[in-house]
Amino acid sequence: MMNSQLKNSYQEIKSRTPARGYLDSNMTLPDYAGYSTANLPASICSWLGVPWDSMLMPLAHESDYGTRFKHVIQIIIDGLGVYQMQTIQERLANNPWVIRSQKSAIHGALTSIVPSSTAAALTSLWTGASAGQHGMAGYETWLRDQGMVVNFLQYAPSALGFKQGLLGETGLTTETILPVQTLGQQLTKGGVFARSHMPFILARSNLTRVQMLGTSVIPYRQFGDLWNNLIEVYQQDKDRPTFDSIYWNDVDTYNHLKGMDNIRVYSDLDMFFSGLDAAIEKIAALSSGDTLVLLTADHGHIENTPDPKRDLKNYPELMNALTILPCGENRLTYFYPKLGKEGFIRDFIDAVWPGEFYMATGEELIADGLYGPPPLHPDLPNRIGQLIAIARNQAYFWWPNRPDRLYSRHGGLSDQEMIVPLTGLVL
Repeated sequence: MMNSQLKNSYQEIKSRTPARGYLDSNMTLPDYAGYSTANLPASICSWLGVPWDSMLMPLAHESDYGTRFKHVIQIIIDGLGVYQMQTIQERLANNPWVIRSQKSAIHGALTSIVPSSTAAALTSLWTGASAGQHGMAGYETWLRDQGMVVNFLQYAPSALGFKQGLLGETGLTTETILPVQTLGQQLTKGGVFARSHMPFILARSNLTRVQMLGTSVIPYRQFGDLWNNLIEVYQQDKDRPTFDSIYWNDVDTYNHLKGMDNIRVYSDLDMFFSGLDAAIEKIAALSSGDTLVLLTADHGHIENTPDPKRDLKNYPELMNALTILPCGENRLTYFYPKLGKEGFIRDFIDAVWPGEFYMATGEELIADGLYGPPPLHPDLPNRIGQLIAIARNQAYFWWPNRPDRLYSRHGGLSDQEMIVPLTGLVL
């Protein structure tokens, strides 16, 4: 059962979602007016006494978590939506962190951003900017000036598979790709030491380098390594202001490859939360009410099953009507029609997948604020395509030249993908 605080926050988000012709009742729009994950960085700055200029406004309910702290510890569990949080509270009811948080923490909810996907949403958590502002607008994004579709997770052309970092060779270095400052840069200017605890395999990735400008990255191998690292650096720097961000990605991976109900999700969460609780116990003994611990996510997931009928490569008449392969997300797909083919594409999708997608123009979604308020990235209209397919229920599209083995997805507008927790605990 959903915690009452969380339920109230969830209902407030739903009540603020405006009516749109392309929205079902079980969909949610990003709320950049203080209710989204993109608003959290400004609040982190505010809690630590640092100016948050150039970011989106702070959280509307920032004061519910406190007003001023010397230390903020942020935990980001990739892919953990509010819906899955409910299951955790039931299955892991005896976990010490779950017990502690139910007893002592403040429970809220936030919207993710559009698209509700890792490269875009994590970048928003590290910049305080929407995807329309920072420019990472999809898992695969058309960069017109470069003449290529890029995968921002790989920081390389999508056509070259999983080769890492090749985008930098075009001149788009990790230091220059973002038109906005990072949270680490803002905090460092304000005298706060920023650290990011990252899985060893991701600690030196190109996306990490983009997001972590101004931040010291501490790799970890296993949970024991992670929690002892956190305790050690907290003890070392307890007399000066610090920000520690912890990122864990396995829930997202398990959800995708095994399904959201798989035992691996909850057995690893049990271990993760037990280690977190033990670390919190030790940090609490050193704190004097000046430490805020936050737990949130970049996006949630929605379950589905691989279906060859959704592989667009099986529909040559549709693919031949496009100038390039589809881009964006499985559940928020960007189409680039050939001249005069927009109507054909709309009609084809409606005939083959009746009632499964809302079709909107990129121009329409920009005007409706889905990609954030101005100032927007100058290349945004090119990056999101002329036509966008918004998936309803469990629908999706697939087009990569590899097997579709995903049992849950994200990137779309469903409540499951768009609404994430924000748990706060003062030590």
